[in-house]
Amino acid sequence: IASSVNQHFPKHFSEKLKVEKNELTTLQSIAETLRVQPYASQRILAKNADMSAALMNAVLKRFVERGWIMLSSVNKRKLAYAVTPAGLNELAARGKKFVVRTFRIAHTYNEALTEEIALAKQQGKNKVVLYGESYIKFLLEYASRENQLSFEIRSATESPKIEKDAFCIAGEMNDESVQKKLIAAGCTDVLDIVRNASLSF
Repeated sequence: IASSVNQHFPKHFSEKLKVEKNELTTLQSIAETLRVQPYASQRILAKNADMSAALMNAVLKRFVERGWIMLSSVNKRKLAYAVTPAGLNELAARGKKFVVRTFRIAHTYNEALTEEIALAKQQGKNKVVLYGESYIKFLLEYASRENQLSFEIRSATESPKIEKDAFCIAGEMNDESVQKKLIAAGCTDVLDIVRNASLSF
């Protein structure tokens, strides 16, 4: 899901979230592996984190530089890895920070969608129609309900029938050709609604 979101949402915060989440996930994987296998090799750490040994080597070096991972020599051929107290603190802090930021983004998007749908209602629209799929359809449905408008999802087609009393939104997961025709027919691109809201991140 994370990779799909990054394909469709504004880069300047989605990429930042992806980096933070990937680091958090990798550090968590290393910690869990070492808890079960204290002398796990770099190859095992890489396998459990679903990455190449070369990439794990680079990640471990970065984590050592940050003080999250400590290296010790077991023998001339083997190194042992351990997550430091600083690394454990980082896991706790990053986990909370990531959740809080995700909730803040959802809240900001919800406010933007609610305002846009309220404006559509003032213009005489009595329902919201989402054409295609969107990762934030649950927010669209909530914003519609907040404005006392019905909400429905329809298949995205290249020949949509746009009703005059409907506020039509084109989901960001549509094919580019379909998306262009939906917008030309009168639909609003969901990304246009959230783009201004995203500038604060």
